[in-house]
Amino acid sequence: MRALVVTVGLLAGGLILFAHSPSTRVRAQEKSAAPAKPAGKVDPEKEAQIRELMDVTGAKDLGQQLIRAGLEQFRSSVEESQPNNPRAKQFMDAFAAKFQKHFDPTSLNEQMIPIYDRYLSTEDVKGLLDYYRSPLGQRMLKALPELSRESQATGFALGQKAAQETMEELKAEFPEFVPGDDDKHPGNSSQ
Repeated sequence: MRALVVTVGLLAGGLILFAHSPSTRVRAQEKSAAPAKPAGKVDPEKEAQIRELMDVTGAKDLGQQLIRAGLEQFRSSVEESQPNNPRAKQFMDAFAAKFQKHFDPTSLNEQMIPIYDRYLSTEDVKGLLDYYRSPLGQRMLKALPELSRESQATGFALGQKAAQETMEELKAEFPEFVPGDDDKHPGNSSQ
């Protein structure tokens, strides 16, 4: 079960990074051209533009979307690993309720602003705002959720297949880490 929690944490972190990355190529501020900005106050005008960019792109709502997607994936993993355990659903319902108390999507947004500031110049932010307000940018924003969903599903399926194949290859060499066929039965206490 601990492995499932770690997996969800890694998945959520990866999704947050993926979801907050710009979908167009932008010029990142060169580290060698200027010293890195200390984690301080963001220029108020630039902060307003970053907030507007996050609003236009829907990034301000991603925290809640990622929670839902991550919890759904976690629920699926728990139910798959514990198919005959009637408490699995109860556990997931309790986990989801308590997790949402501990994860604040608004806090995520506030913490993203200095990151946007660090990697995007004022010109980058203005250019992205112009792009996302354009007809092409609007079409991209409409397509992006499905592109992301299908890309994530494809990546997850490929990763799962690779993990299963890897585990099969390592079963003989590392039997203490890779469960055998006998260990996969529902009543086994090693799950």
